[in-house]
Amino acid sequence: MEIKIEKGVLTEALSWVQGVVDRKTTMPILSNVLLEAKGGTLSLTATDLEVGVVGTVKTEVIQPGKTTVPARGLYEVVKELPNQVVLLKTQLNNWLEIQCGKTQIKLVGMDAAEFPSLPKKTDGNSFGLEVKTLQEMIEKVDFAVSTDETRYNLNGIFIETLSEDGKSVLKLVATDGHRLSLTQRNIEKKIPLNRGVIFPRKGVSELKRLIEGKEGEVSFWVGEKHAVIDKEEKMLLVRLIDGQFPPYTHVIPQKPKRVMSVPKEILAQSLRRIAVLTTDRSRGVKFSFSPGNLEISANNPDLGEAKEELTIQYKGPTFSIGFNAAYFLEALQALEDEQVVLQLNDEVSPCLIQSEFDRGFTHVIMPMRL
Repeated sequence: MEIKIEKGVLTEALSWVQGVVDRKTTMPILSNVLLEAKGGTLSLTATDLEVGVVGTVKTEVIQPGKTTVPARGLYEVVKELPNQVVLLKTQLNNWLEIQCGKTQIKLVGMDAAEFPSLPKKTDGNSFGLEVKTLQEMIEKVDFAVSTDETRYNLNGIFIETLSEDGKSVLKLVATDGHRLSLTQRNIEKKIPLNRGVIFPRKGVSELKRLIEGKEGEVSFWVGEKHAVIDKEEKMLLVRLIDGQFPPYTHVIPQKPKRVMSVPKEILAQSLRRIAVLTTDRSRGVKFSFSPGNLEISANNPDLGEAKEELTIQYKGPTFSIGFNAAYFLEALQALEDEQVVLQLNDEVSPCLIQSEFDRGFTHVIMPMRL
């Protein structure tokens, strides 16, 4: 393999694959990026066997071929090269020679035949989604994805499509067992998803990178075990989580009896102040409701105690309930409304937060013992 490519083009392409490269792997080949030159293009591929990325850029191909080299090492080298044309040329024993101006560097590579093959599109369903819609929906749920590896079926976003009132509805749901976030949008085109799928957390992160700053549509292909997402010259391949997502609709309270309204920013500021006095482990704060009033308090034996009163719209009975302050703050950040409406049934029931601005957004936070 021998090619000539602009330094800036190569740097950007290498940057795209960095998020997937597995640096702690027991398989050295997974720390490498596969470089393949043919037909006037250079494709760069990286995978950790769960998520794979492919970037394609135009280049001058002098001699077609392919090789693999350490992804991080190549990226760091190319970043520091002068802004000139870079020559990449394979040598004996899979070494890669890099020339730029008066600089010459050689990297140890590995045989391209050892690089794992990525899944191919076979039987599955294809559809497109507007980038703006997808970005907005992901931002409203991804913070609730579980990081507990023992609950692997919660380690991603559940995506499903339903037909409601003759319209195609796209739903994204995430939960970590302590809270649940759901967003849904009416989609003009019918999305041919036969079943709900769980998109893994790392795949979601790479999808956000793929569509960041982009416009128009992004193309999806969803098969039995994998999904492939294309946008311009970049492709993302994801192994779907093989598990059953819990029946999330059972968690959402139906017609809670106690409803209170408070300015979102005032509540968020108060929670941030009171949360300073919470323990790192629980982040628990106490909400004490009475007609027209909400007192937020926290008690930490090692640090002290704090409380703050807020004027709210509420006419129900007096009661107290505990919540994780961090969960509440993340939910408020996803809410676009100026007023937040909290809905509860009693002292031990979950809190339901819905949006007047975005009717498709629903968030549930489970209470905690203090």
